[in-house]
Amino acid sequence: MDHLSFPFISTGLASLAAGALIVLRVKSADKARQPALLMAALALVSFLLAAREVFAAGHGRLFDPLLPWFEADALDAVPMVFFAALTLVFLFMAPKRDADGRQLAGMLIISLATQTAYSAANLVMLAVGWWLTSLPFVLGLFGSHRGQKFAQGFLIASCVALTAGIVVLHTTHMEDLSHASLWAFGLLILAVILRKGIFPLHSWMVSAFEHGPLLPTALMFNGHLGALLIARSEATALPQTALHALNILGMAALVTALITSIRGFTEKKPRRLLAFICVSQASFILAGLATANAEGITGALVHWLVVSVASTGLICVVRALEVRVADAIDPQDYLGLAVKAPRLAAFFLICGLAIIGLPGTLGYCAEDLLFHGALENQPWLGFALPLATAFNAIHLIRLFGLLFLGVLPKHVIDIPDALPRERWPLAVCVVFLIAGGLMPWGVIGWRSSAAHAMQQALSNAPAVH
Repeated sequence: MDHLSFPFISTGLASLAAGALIVLRVKSADKARQPALLMAALALVSFLLAAREVFAAGHGRLFDPLLPWFEADALDAVPMVFFAALTLVFLFMAPKRDADGRQLAGMLIISLATQTAYSAANLVMLAVGWWLTSLPFVLGLFGSHRGQKFAQGFLIASCVALTAGIVVLHTTHMEDLSHASLWAFGLLILAVILRKGIFPLHSWMVSAFEHGPLLPTALMFNGHLGALLIARSEATALPQTALHALNILGMAALVTALITSIRGFTEKKPRRLLAFICVSQASFILAGLATANAEGITGALVHWLVVSVASTGLICVVRALEVRVADAIDPQDYLGLAVKAPRLAAFFLICGLAIIGLPGTLGYCAEDLLFHGALENQPWLGFALPLATAFNAIHLIRLFGLLFLGVLPKHVIDIPDALPRERWPLAVCVVFLIAGGLMPWGVIGWRSSAAHAMQQALSNAPAVH
């Protein structure tokens, strides 16, 4: 068993936990933000050093020397670093009304829970992280919101399904192991469907975006723990019948991508429209993982990063506009906010174009890999991806026009453009999306080794008699 040279993972997790405890009872946003950012930055450095050792060791599996329940490998090292960076972006971007101690502590707990799931060396620890992501919402750290119990019910149901699957897998006699793995995998797929909001269970995610705390919901969404669970399952020797179930999940993800992209035509509220776009584009991650070939899986893993970064930029801009102009929550006409906030308009447009795969952005590279990888095993993805992406592009242009184009309303006298604490995190997101599109070999290289390992495991799947 190989170990990291230092307990980087446990240090990162402890930093997030300590940050949550420190800021939990701080009421002032100004006093709470600084320690939260400091501890989140320490976690980012810790996970970055762990990822560096993984890649230096040839993408092997390295365990934390202090807590061997945690590890870093080619699959999870990159998402750990990216999610730590996204946590910093959300902490920076949170407006003062969303940045008291309880709310910042809640976001740190979501980050802690997600990183626990990412770095879990076994399914039990992954389930612990899965359960913890719902804790801040259940405890009401983000306040009381309409429809919150509806979303909490789906989160808890997914936790129960995951736990049941793990219990079935660990309490079965050896002679019944093959059939038990099928039942267990079925429960794991149910947990993914509930968590990711796969059609027809996508309504809870839309409701959480519309009525819940927007930034924490987006942070939880961008953990993509459903995709992580499927990727972890693919990295093991699944029975052939489980592979058939995986193909069905891939088809369900394609249906979700198409239906949510079509459903967006009836929406005008920014939050709901963003929810449909994000759910639609994120569904391609599962569809790409189900292609069972290295090219398609690599595209899915790169698309995972694109959706996380681009949707973070979009959602943070929308939230920044909501606290500046009340009409941005439910605009009845074009708001023309580009006149007063041109930087926010530019950030929104670039992130939107990246998430739909504009050439020159990393989203284009991810979707190109997905498309070509699908032609071998999932030809329907080659049809659904461009169609759903085209619909989502229409929605993003509609939303951009609604928020930023037109004549500025008379009651909007003056609003600030992107503040420094908003400008720099958004600039980092934009630079990553554009630089990744112009020089994609670096990002693709980070993900290709994990994709090839998953393809090899899938090709060695044993048959069940």
